[in-house]
Amino acid sequence: MSDSSQFQFESGGSKIYLFGIVKGLVSEAERLEKIVNKLDFQVGGIPISNEEMDGLEELMNNEGLDTEIEPSKPEKAYADKLSEFGEVSLPPPSFTFFLKYCLENGIDAEAIDMDEEHYTMAYCDRVTGFQWIRQSIREKSLRGKDINADSPVDFAKKWDRFINKLKGFQELEAYREEVMAKNIYRLSKRGDILVIIEEERFEGVKEQLLKMEEESNKEE
Repeated sequence: MSDSSQFQFESGGSKIYLFGIVKGLVSEAERLEKIVNKLDFQVGGIPISNEEMDGLEELMNNEGLDTEIEPSKPEKAYADKLSEFGEVSLPPPSFTFFLKYCLENGIDAEAIDMDEEHYTMAYCDRVTGFQWIRQSIREKSLRGKDINADSPVDFAKKWDRFINKLKGFQELEAYREEVMAKNIYRLSKRGDILVIIEEERFEGVKEQLLKMEEESNKEE
């Protein structure tokens, strides 16, 4: 895994594989499929909450993958602009493909992001009322925002910088990266783990994991 959007290292006898994805892009599921068929792993990590995982499983089991999901205004603006690089779909095809692959191959599929209660508390601790108002105003202008990008990854990162420009939201996303890294590290105790990570969170999660491994080695 030599691509800049792929990373692996060994911790406590288990291998941790990180695979960066552009959320929503249909072609990412095809790119992910090529990777999972080459690796042997016992745990699959998806960057969603437990509640979102339950919803995704219910959608797949009871309603099928053709069910339309009504996106929020920011999600719709993101999808409209991302579609310049290829077909876009909700729920993210990389998420549904990976969950289905894990379920069909006896691999533990785990949500690695904060649950809703945890996220709400983290949001309230970091985003002020004034920042919330400013963010609401910014979101109204998303459809008209021009993002000049050379690739889907470039677009995802530039979009993230725009949508999370305010300090409170930057701190919230940094905290998400820390929480996801801790969950990945914890889950790696079960065996080798492959985790898909949004490109815009990839480097932050990677740095947190390396930091945890360094601290663990110092304690030994």
